[in-house]
Amino acid sequence: PADPPVTSRPTKPTEPPNPAELKVRPDADGKVRFNFIGQPWPAVLDWVASISGMSLDWQELPGDFLNLSTKQGYTVPEVHDLINRHLLARGFTMLTQGEVLSVVNLKKLDAGMVPRVSPAELAKRNEYEFVKVSFPLDWMIAETAAEELKPMISPNGKLTALKGTNRLEVIDVVHNLREIYSLLKEEQSPTG
Repeated sequence: PADPPVTSRPTKPTEPPNPAELKVRPDADGKVRFNFIGQPWPAVLDWVASISGMSLDWQELPGDFLNLSTKQGYTVPEVHDLINRHLLARGFTMLTQGEVLSVVNLKKLDAGMVPRVSPAELAKRNEYEFVKVSFPLDWMIAETAAEELKPMISPNGKLTALKGTNRLEVIDVVHNLREIYSLLKEEQSPTG
């Protein structure tokens, strides 16, 4: 049987976006609720940088728009994660370095820009943050572990076996890296 037809999302909203949607700021508790209908990515990311007190840097952005309405209030770091989730679905991510918020195309990602964290720090990071981690291996062989773990990384993630130091170097979203870390701890434990 033939595959059913696919409907592609339009690249432009049916109605012009409301500029008042981008005037929302965090309340006294530091939380923000927002309602974006047809907002272009440059405007959304300018807003994110503004509520974060950061400078925005980008060379490319998704060519479509964002529809996203929240029911509850979010802290600024939670807003970053929520917006980053939508960027990742389009092949982009936000990276923060000091006071600069950079949006990068994952196909052109410079690994040197990606923040390095330890496996233990993954628990404190946002779920859709793009980071790099070096996982030390005890008895597992890096090349074998890398082959077995490849299905656990996202299409934009990178997993490299470091033979000389018997480690795995992985760049991906925190959510996937937590699962890899949990599996490695379990497998390398005395009961694994």
